[in-house]
Amino acid sequence: MFEGTPNQEKGKPKFKLMITRHAERMPSGELRPEGIEHSRAKGRKAKEAGVEVLKAYASDHPSRRAYDTGDLISASSYIRSPLTGEQYRTREVRGIQYDVLKPDLYYLLTEAKDLIEEATLKELGMSTERDERGKLKIDMEKLSNEEQQRIAPVRQRNQAVGFEHVLANREAVHRMAMGLANQLTRRIKVLDRYAAVRKSDGNSPKGDVVPNTVSHGLFDESLLMEAGIYVSNDGQETKGIRDFTSPEFGGYIEPAESLYLVIDDPSAVPERIPVEFENAARVPNGKVYIDKDKLETLAQDYQEWERARAAEEKAK
Repeated sequence: MFEGTPNQEKGKPKFKLMITRHAERMPSGELRPEGIEHSRAKGRKAKEAGVEVLKAYASDHPSRRAYDTGDLISASSYIRSPLTGEQYRTREVRGIQYDVLKPDLYYLLTEAKDLIEEATLKELGMSTERDERGKLKIDMEKLSNEEQQRIAPVRQRNQAVGFEHVLANREAVHRMAMGLANQLTRRIKVLDRYAAVRKSDGNSPKGDVVPNTVSHGLFDESLLMEAGIYVSNDGQETKGIRDFTSPEFGGYIEPAESLYLVIDDPSAVPERIPVEFENAARVPNGKVYIDKDKLETLAQDYQEWERARAAEEKAK
């Protein structure tokens, strides 16, 4: 959450793990003009808030919509490395795109896409006729750019039906959660090293240090389902957030929306890591935390899964 200035309204600078869903996209996959502008606006807001470091780590999905989102945010912030005088380089990373569902669970995405597109066509009054294989005859990805622009906001509104379908599968949730957790634990280690170097130089950060991890829809929700803790204002606790459409949460994470894991000291991460939401309307009656031990366990699960997958590939 980018608010205030680093040494006045915000107090002591913090280390924040920023997690961003890629910005609005076309049915064919690339960013919409609205998504490009939202990404740039987020970067400008970071600069206005006095963020000192803003570096993006993005999903390596071939559409590059996550990469473009992260790179646009970083570029428009005009935050530069004091060593090179250039924008911090955006890096592509593994485990935070839908490849984690391959090969056995990838069908869930196909089914979700079909549900979303059928609902979208119905809302638009367009044909939902199917061919002899049961596939919708209208292929949104092959429509003209103008038609895709018209359809994209409606498709976005109908994503909930597909999201619910995927999140009903606990193994799919676990894989997406462990992929994101693996990247976040890596970011914590980077922050720990960075803080130690700055401290040894006698040059502590004057503004928030924010590595931005950019992934896709359902990854944030999966992490919150697996490692989230909800504490209501009356003190009642619930481990794992399940209902994202309830007033207690406020809906699925929107395109270009971020949440933040707030860490005072990367060398002493709290057992419960506070979560800040960019959307102030979220979680109106309580607070959300990420269980550090669960985060680390998920990261270990991902590493074991990656090793097993590599061994299988080698044995082929």
